[in-house]
Amino acid sequence: MIHFWVRRVKRLLPTLLSVLLFVLILSPILLFKPNVKAVASDVVPAIFSYFNFHALYQFGDYWGFKAENSFFLHTWSLSVEEQFYLIYPFVLLLSYKYFKRFVPTLILITIVSFLVYTYQINANEPHAFYLLPSRIWELSIGGIVSIVNINQTFKNKLLKSLFLYIGFVSIIISYLAPNFLTIPSTFLSVFGTAFVLGFCSQKDFLGQVLSLPPLVYLGKISYSLYLWHWPIIVFFGAYSWQLSHYNIHYINILIVVITILISVFSYHFIENKTRKGKHTLKLVVGLIIVTISISSFYKSNFFNIFYNSQYNQVKYYLRFFDISPKQVDLEPYKPLIHDVYLPKRLSKYNTAYKEEGIITRIDYKDPELIVFGDSHGVMWGKIVNEICDSLKISRSSYTSNAVNPFFNIKNISDQKENLYYSKTEKIDYANSLIQNIEKWQPKVVIIACRWSSYNDKEELLNLLDYLSSQSIKVILFNQPPVLEFIGDNNASQYFTYLGINPTNGYQFIKNPNNLLTIKDNEYIKELKGKYLNLEVYDVYAKMTQNDKVVISNGKNLYYFDDDHLSYEGTKYHKNNISQIVLSSLN
Repeated sequence: MIHFWVRRVKRLLPTLLSVLLFVLILSPILLFKPNVKAVASDVVPAIFSYFNFHALYQFGDYWGFKAENSFFLHTWSLSVEEQFYLIYPFVLLLSYKYFKRFVPTLILITIVSFLVYTYQINANEPHAFYLLPSRIWELSIGGIVSIVNINQTFKNKLLKSLFLYIGFVSIIISYLAPNFLTIPSTFLSVFGTAFVLGFCSQKDFLGQVLSLPPLVYLGKISYSLYLWHWPIIVFFGAYSWQLSHYNIHYINILIVVITILISVFSYHFIENKTRKGKHTLKLVVGLIIVTISISSFYKSNFFNIFYNSQYNQVKYYLRFFDISPKQVDLEPYKPLIHDVYLPKRLSKYNTAYKEEGIITRIDYKDPELIVFGDSHGVMWGKIVNEICDSLKISRSSYTSNAVNPFFNIKNISDQKENLYYSKTEKIDYANSLIQNIEKWQPKVVIIACRWSSYNDKEELLNLLDYLSSQSIKVILFNQPPVLEFIGDNNASQYFTYLGINPTNGYQFIKNPNNLLTIKDNEYIKELKGKYLNLEVYDVYAKMTQNDKVVISNGKNLYYFDDDHLSYEGTKYHKNNISQIVLSSLN
């Protein structure tokens, strides 16, 4: 048993550790430095085969942004495999001790695990995806195939050939149409593979094809291909903006070529050299110490993750105009707010969500204008305040970060809680806004949101219907261009990392992949034709020229992160907003 585990270590860890070291060495050179800490945090789970748990609780959705940007995400499956091989010898030992046979035990385990899988895939899909109990059946079927003597069990050549091609077709179907099957494609791919492995021989045409030297060699380097392909893809993904002007097909071909070349080298000079080496275990221990030491350094305060930006300090009123009873805690995201001026909300507004919002009265008058929205509403708060000061009008802000600002207007007592509002607080918020609108009778309501966050626009439409019934002018702000290549990072720091430094006058840069923003902005424009009291301020159009977006004027940067404008960014729109507000008031 010990010999089995030693062989597994020699087989798997040298190449895995080589990949980890490769990524760790290149990360500070090629990546945005604040992201290097996240890379380092993934190292230990990958080494000690619990990355599936790490991914489940740190990333959640396998297809989410965090998961797709993890260099070692793919090692979740290696972790599941190693956890299986940790218990598999004990299962075989106990099965032989008490039953003198392996197959009945493996069949029972396979059935139970498959039932767990079919239940979890509906009840808790992330657990079904990442964890061993719902994955054992995929591995134990391989154990059954390796033990059962197919030639003795199935002597009819025609029947064996039929099963072989049923298996092959099942694999093809599971690959081509995974979303159109009533039976999960995983079932077809696993059992299809088992049939091919069990019934295939070199006497069959399929067996002869699979025995061709290029395919055999591909199988030999498959472990290296598996380990190397994903880090290379993620490295290229980190350079999406720099590579955006190249043909995507050429980039994909380059990724494939690089992956194959590195995998071939890895197979011949790492896998083959260490698999049966006398000193491989010592090498593994040494590499583990080096790898963990480097990752620990990256996670420490000794590793400087910040750049010397040439832009002026970014101002952002993220906290100041946020009326949420529990505000977003920015401390865990220190790189995001590095060298950003973030004034705090005044203490007198701590209960603004259930009173009068963040209100400013001019000459003791009730507000003529209300700003409403999520964090995109928050970001406009300061500049709208300045405009209202110049126009000498009272106003109030009902804006909240990181939450859906809309609510059930048809039944105020039926509201949903979220991270920053309890159900009671959301009810108080909804009551406050509606009661104040009816009391103040404001002339204008500005609504600004990140519209791509809301697939269901019913609550927006209900609010617009209500404001229309009150004869209140509505100004909808659409979304500014989203700089998707930045991600949820500090814009000043990220532009410095990219080598985009201040220039004289306005600076425009190419901004690919804004189709979702454009689609949602089109929806906002369409609303103008449905409501006579509604105007749309086109933030997006004011900031774009062809496929380029304005990001700065001299040293004044217009973005805080990928989708939120800085104070200077909102100031860029001041004159246009002032005109549309003045027109709406009159």
